[in-house]
Amino acid sequence: MSRRELPQPTGLPIPISERFEFVSEKWLETARTFLQSKLDAFNGNPPSGRFAAVETYTDAPPHLDCPNNTATVHIVIENGQLDVGYGDVENPTFHAKGDYNRSLVIGASVYEALPERKERIQRELHHRHGNVLQVSGAGFADVNPDVLKLLAGLHDHLAKRTVGNPDIPHKLTHLDVEARIQEVEENGYTVFERAITESFVEELNEDFDRLIAENGRGKVAAMLLSRGPLWEEVATHPQIHAVAQQLLGADCNLGQSIAFRKPKGADTHQLHNDPPHPHTGELCCNVTTVWALSEFDEDSGPTIVVPGSHKENRPPDQDAKSQAVKLTMPKGSVAMWHGSLWHGAAIRERDGERTSLHNTYLRNWVRTWDNYLEIDPAILERNSPALTTLAGIDDLYGKNTYDGIDFRRMVT
Repeated sequence: MSRRELPQPTGLPIPISERFEFVSEKWLETARTFLQSKLDAFNGNPPSGRFAAVETYTDAPPHLDCPNNTATVHIVIENGQLDVGYGDVENPTFHAKGDYNRSLVIGASVYEALPERKERIQRELHHRHGNVLQVSGAGFADVNPDVLKLLAGLHDHLAKRTVGNPDIPHKLTHLDVEARIQEVEENGYTVFERAITESFVEELNEDFDRLIAENGRGKVAAMLLSRGPLWEEVATHPQIHAVAQQLLGADCNLGQSIAFRKPKGADTHQLHNDPPHPHTGELCCNVTTVWALSEFDEDSGPTIVVPGSHKENRPPDQDAKSQAVKLTMPKGSVAMWHGSLWHGAAIRERDGERTSLHNTYLRNWVRTWDNYLEIDPAILERNSPALTTLAGIDDLYGKNTYDGIDFRRMVT
């Protein structure tokens, strides 16, 4: 009997060997190589004039070994000569300065072909942290248009290769979410109030309407990581993702992404805890996030939890509901809990519907509900490596061939 070819998972859009930390030496070398190749294409007749960009990032990770933990990088193109490196330069065309971890979302967002994403990323960043980036200088108005064409594509070329700060505790500190870890460890849950803007909530609800119309089987939409750019951005929300990484490992996967509209009287989720259990001890194997895409108040049918029950490491007691509390929160907020926490949902007592998004993150060796191994390659192409990791594409699980483990796909 001849062997049949096994189905192949989606390949890596960017090999792991070509992924680099933001403003690291290899990141700068990648920028230099990209720009030099475009300059070489002018065949000795490069555009005239000068362009000089300087970016300064404070509180950079200590392992980058920057003076005073401040990374300053520059790109200068002057009459065909290219200079890319560390340090300041005189009379920059523009100079951007901001916190390293907070600014990273811009550096790692692929958006040149998605202008609405650029606006959304900047809007949400300002919502979380205020005015993160201060920009000075003359700007682009007087820059030779041929130089601007030369720069086109640089941002996305780098963003597709930019990995986040691997020092997760450092990242948590500068994203102002250290306390969330302690709350999950002590109580089993935490709430990020108003994690996203009301504008983003409305955009998600509008796209959710589109997906419901496509479904035809009720007011639910699933496999959302592969259903559109908005859901990709939610899954990689910097603060939520960072806390999940601390609890589950930096290489955690997105186990499930599903949204619901819950009507009055619906009893959708009895108290339970999520697998894997029992016998996992204190190890957190999964965390669930519920995004309030409508108001979660006492009568809306909000999530209910039994504080501290994640330490029991067993299914809920019969009378557990008497110990439960309702997680009320404004629209745009996110509740996150330890998978072993006893949790469920109250019955909605009011007319109308409760809208929520459930994103569950898992340790990368825990089996997922959603399967993104055959995800559309175009989705990975328009995101940083963070999304590839969430989809489970860049680990080796479930990717054996008849010839053994396909190590080659990880480096080509």
